[in-house]
This record gives sequence, C-alpha cells and structure tokens, in this order.
Amino acid sequence: MSQARPTPPVSKPPSKKIKPKKRAEKRPGDRRLKLRHMLFALLLLPGILPLLVSSTILINRNRATLKTQEQVLLTHSAQQFVGRLSDNLGLRRSQMQQLGRSMVSAPGFRTIEDRLGEEWVQQMFREFLSEQGSELRMLTAVSVEDQRGLIFGDQNNPPQVEEAMFEVLDTAVRLAEAAYKFVPLSTAQEPAVAMAVPVASPVGDDVLVLQALISVDFSASSTTAREAFEIDDFFLISSEGEFLWSASRQQQVQQALLRSDLVADFARNPSFAVTGDVELEVGGEPVSILARIVEVQETGWGLVAHKSTDVAFKQVQDMVFETVLSSVLAIMLAFFFAIVASRWFSQPIQRLAETSHEIAAGKFDRRVPVEGLMTAEIADMAGDFNRMGDYVEKYIEQLRRAAEANRSLFISSIRAFAAAIDAKDPYTRGHSERVAAYSRSIARYLGLPKDMQEKVWISGVLHDVGKIGVQDRVLLKQGVLTPEEFEQMKQHPGIGGEIIEPISALREMIPGIRWHHEAWNGTGYPDRLKGESIPLMARIIGVADTFDAITTNRPYQTASSPEYAIETIKKLTGTRFDAKVVTAFLLAWEAGHVRLDRENADRRTAARAPR
Repeated sequence: MSQARPTPPVSKPPSKKIKPKKRAEKRPGDRRLKLRHMLFALLLLPGILPLLVSSTILINRNRATLKTQEQVLLTHSAQQFVGRLSDNLGLRRSQMQQLGRSMVSAPGFRTIEDRLGEEWVQQMFREFLSEQGSELRMLTAVSVEDQRGLIFGDQNNPPQVEEAMFEVLDTAVRLAEAAYKFVPLSTAQEPAVAMAVPVASPVGDDVLVLQALISVDFSASSTTAREAFEIDDFFLISSEGEFLWSASRQQQVQQALLRSDLVADFARNPSFAVTGDVELEVGGEPVSILARIVEVQETGWGLVAHKSTDVAFKQVQDMVFETVLSSVLAIMLAFFFAIVASRWFSQPIQRLAETSHEIAAGKFDRRVPVEGLMTAEIADMAGDFNRMGDYVEKYIEQLRRAAEANRSLFISSIRAFAAAIDAKDPYTRGHSERVAAYSRSIARYLGLPKDMQEKVWISGVLHDVGKIGVQDRVLLKQGVLTPEEFEQMKQHPGIGGEIIEPISALREMIPGIRWHHEAWNGTGYPDRLKGESIPLMARIIGVADTFDAITTNRPYQTASSPEYAIETIKKLTGTRFDAKVVTAFLLAWEAGHVRLDRENADRRTAARAPR
C-alpha cells in the first residue's frame, strides 16, 4: 500500500446546515378569482355604477342649472339697479321739460330773457326746487341767445360741477336734446348728475335750457341688491367704456374689468347687454369674476355688476359637495353590505375549500364543520365531503400500514440477503450490518437528507452482495491471496451491481455497491474512478468498510483497535478517501455514534444467528 502525505481532517462539531426557507407553494388556483371576490364585485358594482352615473349626470345638470340661475339673478339685480336710475333721471327730465314749456307757453310771451325777469317765473322755479327735495341740489334757467339766466339752490359747488354744467349746456344746445354728465360732488365721491334740458321758444330762435344738479342715492339700491343677490360691487362706465363712479374700494378688480374684453364689447355696442365669466389678473393673481353690463337707457352709460365666481357659484360648489358626499356615503354603505354579504355567502364554500386543501396536503383527519352553514345544499355537500374524507382517511391508513409492512418486509429481505452472504464467511458475520450503520452515521454528519441516509444504509447492507459470485476457495482462503485470486476478488463490486440492476427498487443503491472500492487518487477498482467522479454514496461506504475491516478478525489478519483504524484512515485521506467524508466519520466517532452503531449491529446479527 503506497504511503502518501495525508490531508489531516479537521475535527469540529457538526455544523448546522442552514436551509433556505421554502416559499409557500402557490396552488394553481391562487391566481384565479376567488369566490368571495367575485361575489363582492357582483354585489358592489351593480349598486355603485348606476349611482356614479346618475350622480355625475345630476351634478352636471344641476351645475348648469345653478350657473344659469346665478347669471339670471345677477342680470335681474343689474336691471333693477339700472331701471331705478334710468326712471329717476327720466322723471327729472320730464319734469324739467314740463317746467320749461310752462314758462315759454304762458300768454304774453316776450323774449326768454324778459320772461326770466318776471317774479312769477322765479317763484315757479323756487316752488319747483322746494318740491323736489334734497336730491335737486341746483336748478338754472338760461337763455341761449342772451347767455343770461337764473340760478336757484346751492351755488357753492366745486369746480368740477361748474365744468360739468357748462359741458351739458353746450351738448344740449348742440344736439337739441337732453344731456347728462356724471360728476362727483366732493372728495367723498358723492354721486351726482348734471342734466341740461333744452326747450325751444315759440317766438324767434332763442332756446331756454333748464339745468339741474341731481344728487343720486345709490346706497339703497346697492344694499338691496347685495342683500338679495350677494353682489360684490356696482360701478358705472360711460358709453365709451370709461370709468364714472363706484362706491366700492375694489379698485384693482374695477381696473382689471375696465381692461377686459367684456367692457370693450359694451363700448362697441352699448345696447347689447353682456354677461360672462371673466378671468382677470388682480395683484398678480388670477381671479375669476362673474360680470354683467347693462345700459342705462336714459344716459347711455353702462352699469357693471360683478361678483366673485367663488361667491356666485357657491351654491354649485355646495351642491357638488353634498351630491359627492351623499354618493360616497351610499358607496360606503354598498361597500359594507357587499363585504358582509360576500363573506356570508362565501364563508361556507371557503371552509369547504380550505378543508379540501388540508386533506390534499395530507391532513386526512380534517373535516368541514356542518354547524352554521346557511343553506341545505351546502350543508349536504359538506356532509358528503366529510364522509368522503372518512373513506379517504380509512384507505390511506390501510395503505400506510401496507406500505409499512412492505417496507419491513423489504428491509428484512435485504438484511436476510446480506446475512446469507456474510454467513458464507464466519469471520465477516455482521459486517454488512455494521458497515451500513457506520455509513448512515457518516451521511447524517454530512448533512444529507433522511431519504438519502436511508439509501446509503441499504447500499451499505448490500455492498458485498457481489461476493456471492466469488468462489468459496478464494473467499474463505486463510492466507494471503495470490494475484490471480485477488483479481477474482476484485470482481465482486461489479458482480454486485449486475445482481442489483434488474431490481428497480434498488437501482439507486448500485453506486455504493459497484464503486465502494474506488480510491480518491484513481487507483481503486473496478473502474479506477477518481475524485468527485466517485459517487458520494460509494465514498461513504468505502470509509465505513475500511474501518470495519481493520477492527474485525479476518483469516489474514487479527482485529486492530478502533484508534489504530482511525489513524490509518487519516493517513489515507487525500489518496484513498475523501477528506470531507473522513471528517464526518471522525465527528460521528467523537460523538459516540460509531461505537453505538457497532453494538446495535452486533445485537441484530446475534438475534438472527441460528441457535
């Protein structure tokens, strides 16, 4: 036997092989729609889809209706405001025309200048002024031809009033019709209107022009409108779109509106009432305004009534919020009902499915609880399923017992077969049992699974089955074998493989039988395999076989101590034996398993020995 420097095996406690956690196996139906989910969808969708459609239609329809209503309210407010202003100015104009005609049509008419000097005329003007109340701030009567006239009322007016009075006088004479000029009376922007009404003389070309300064009280109208319609602001513009007056301080909004297309459209066609949503930029921020421009027919001015769309369409927003809220509440109720109903309907089926999965996984004692099932059909199906489970459990138990009996028979047959082979040589009695036991311990310390440990054990029991084909004179020879005899002995692994080949249940054990005499360095037999090409099962049995051969009496040797056998195996590590297999064997020895295996194997052998 050649000596080579062995690779010293490392002695260490058995390391626990960390196995990756198995992922939960998904059943083929896991990706299919579950009954509970299907019921949930069938109960929920028919309820919420019509609700969503109807809510959407209702929101859109009500939004359009409320927007139209808000525009109508704004229009009504503006027209009400304009109507009051226009009627007031028209009434003043009619009164002044009637006053002028009364003066010029009185009998004994002379020139307008002379008539203005008469006392009764002046008294008539004073009475007219006093009858009109505080709104008529000043009244004048002027002869165009002589540029002379009378002035009644407050004459301490700011310069802009005088300018306005001259402007309307000139306009009335030039156009031969009533003229108006909007003018603030003070820094407080008290609104007033300068009015001039021409009255032609029945004699000559002279024209009498009656002028009035009328104070306009917008507060009542605007307050009423704001309270009734929540309008933010009114302001007046000229027929050319120029700003005239506003009592509001929303100057930035007013300036932005004056620059808008809405006012430009009014300036092009003042008789056309304009309403619209206007997007403005106020203070660098976008602002949405609902505005209405209505013409004051008496003067041609425009009244701009406007309010923020947030305020104007608050009812729309409230309506949308309330509709969405009610829809959400309805959907939540439908959702809750669908969950409860789907669980109630699907729970029995789910219990039945879960129990069937458990039975399919091998838990044959599981049954479906019949109590509490909602329908007779499901209860009957559960009862039938439970009876089927009883039958399956009964048959499985019978199969288990039969399989256990077959396995016991199989193991007993193998052991009897190996014992029969060992019985040919009294020196090797129990050898196969011991080698099989040592091999299983080595496999366990290598971390092999239990089914592989079982296969290694069976292969160890049968590893010398090929000796049945070796002549007894060679097998039982007391001395050293001749080269020819040794060559015959070397044929027993191959013979053993051929014997086991027809037995399909034992084919997986053939590697341990055929190649347990192969060497790590390729010098073994029968096929001179080398290194990892030698099956692991054969490498395990090779170490176990050598240990038992050294520690057992043979015709050609006396049994050596286990310590000697272990040292020998260590020396042969890396040449004949795999280092990791030797390490596993040493760990089993240090743990006492090898000694225990030997004792148990010897007891089993003794129990089968003939008495």
